[in-house]
Amino acid sequence: MIAPNSIVDLEVFRRYSGLSLPRHVSYPMPTGWNDMDEDGALAMLQDSNKREQDNGLSLYLHIPFCEALCKFCACTRVILKKNVAGAADRVDAYLSAIERDLDRMASVVGSRRVVRQIHWGGGSPTYLSSEQIQRLQGKINDLFDVAPDAEIAMEIDPRTAPPDKLQALRAAGFNRVSLGVQDFSEQVQMHVRRIQPYEMVRETVSVCKALGFESVNFDLIYGLPYQTPATVRDTIEQAIALAPDRVAYYHYAQIPEKIATQRGMDYTKLPDSEVKLEMFMAGVELFGAAGFDFIGLDHFAKSEEGLAQAMEEGTLQRNFQGMTTGGGLDLIGVGASSIGHLAGIGFLQNMRESEDYIACVESGKLPVVRGKRFSDDDRIRQAVISELYCTAEIRPEPIEREFGIVFADYFARELTIMEELQRDGLVILQSNGAIRATMPLGRVLLRTVAAPFDAYLDDDAYRVGDKNCFSANA
Repeated sequence: MIAPNSIVDLEVFRRYSGLSLPRHVSYPMPTGWNDMDEDGALAMLQDSNKREQDNGLSLYLHIPFCEALCKFCACTRVILKKNVAGAADRVDAYLSAIERDLDRMASVVGSRRVVRQIHWGGGSPTYLSSEQIQRLQGKINDLFDVAPDAEIAMEIDPRTAPPDKLQALRAAGFNRVSLGVQDFSEQVQMHVRRIQPYEMVRETVSVCKALGFESVNFDLIYGLPYQTPATVRDTIEQAIALAPDRVAYYHYAQIPEKIATQRGMDYTKLPDSEVKLEMFMAGVELFGAAGFDFIGLDHFAKSEEGLAQAMEEGTLQRNFQGMTTGGGLDLIGVGASSIGHLAGIGFLQNMRESEDYIACVESGKLPVVRGKRFSDDDRIRQAVISELYCTAEIRPEPIEREFGIVFADYFARELTIMEELQRDGLVILQSNGAIRATMPLGRVLLRTVAAPFDAYLDDDAYRVGDKNCFSANA
């Protein structure tokens, strides 16, 4: 265990850790969104096209299919064995709906706007055959003006990504891949039902690098059952040995009230908050020693990698896919449950169930069911919270310049709370008015620092948690 007061004040950490608080992959969070009809969604999409200056597009495609269930997963997914009768027809129907949805989106937003990012997520996009992937990516290239230097990325399951499929991805224009690694411990893998030996991941990485993918990224999770600080360190060291360009080091989101599959976890083997703090510190230490920059809440990247450069240039953004270099782009979500983010305008979310999505698209309607049109206050607070999660700092001057406010007046209540958090060692209030999260306490409790700026939370949520079922902040 971490010795008391050697790195952090454990008494303070215990006071704030374990609270139910949002990770703010969006602001406002979906708990603050509302039902939305097609007219409302079209109005927002049309507003995004009325801008005098084209800010470009980012496309997100959601492929929900997986052959096996991972117990930790909180994503929208469809477990579908390929050898089950009717499986091929279900997949083909979904892909046909995706293509029709892309046709509609291109007619609404794509005629004059350059696509600068494409991201395929899931589920597991590598569930699809090479031919299906090339078919869908070809459709995108036909419909949209894809920039020659566009980032085209896919989430990869090493269990369904043999060399010939990776070669097909590269031939289709993909230049970044993100591997779901999670953990290398055999015991942990067995418990969460995600069996992929180190040698499998090593071979996948080797093929990706040989094929010339510009960025090979890992997703790791800490806080899973049966993990210990020692096993997590082993996983991190093994991951570093494979030389990824970027690592997402996620804190496991344990919310069985919302995610039924997590009820199969052995809760008696979940590490407590202080053990997870050790795991977090192990990541900071080992990735830092290996030359990775620590970015935001939970990402690490080599200084020459695009994510680190985006942080340096101030174009970094946090969304439902994690940290992204697409700051300022309008994100268009395609597929069941996918989320669009029209910069400065609002969020749009498609219906969750794949069969409902197919039926809606085939009827000629937009599949949007929920969303949020931003108020002026939403835009201001979104900018503040986004900067905090991306840079671990809030600078008043850019906020004042962009929105025409006096930061100290607008956030008088929040600054009083920041003084309290400064006394507890979570932030430092600087002479120029900036608020900087401390390292390590403020960084591991970054959700606590963000909570007072979230107008959709109760005023005291930063110290007692929120009534909504968010995952624990530490």
